[in-house]
Amino acid sequence: MKQNEYRYLQELSNSDFQIVEEEPDIIGWEVKDENGIYIGEVDELLFDPQTRAVRYLIIDLEDNGMNMRAKKVMIPLGIAYLHLKYDEVVLPGLHIDQYNALPDYDKDKISPKLEVLIRNIIGSPAALRMEDTITEFDQNEFYAHHHFDKGRFYQRGGSK
Repeated sequence: MKQNEYRYLQELSNSDFQIVEEEPDIIGWEVKDENGIYIGEVDELLFDPQTRAVRYLIIDLEDNGMNMRAKKVMIPLGIAYLHLKYDEVVLPGLHIDQYNALPDYDKDKISPKLEVLIRNIIGSPAALRMEDTITEFDQNEFYAHHHFDKGRFYQRGGSK
């Protein structure tokens, strides 16, 4: 496989893969901001079947009471973190406008362009920001970004 070839992400629930034994299955967990305000619920996990790494949380924003349109959105794993004591996912630092700007999740429309759009909406330090136009999408390099850091997801907030 070429290094810049896009590998399609898969939904965990529609695959033969399973969560590793020592990691919690967070599908169905509530998602809150750092102030404890309800944002939504983890609806699905998207993973790269070649590396077996979860890349995105699919968050259902329905019934959040925060003036956000009801939809499902892709959130990079490293943006959030677990709060194991309360079986919830914490998603700090995002503004309502960012949630509203995120495109509706559609598993059939995942592409490098969509992933770059999501990363640009969520934001990253200028030094780590990707070019507006990617001529050769290097998925390995893209996922080396802190937005996809599994360690951040599991280690912040007093979890593992």
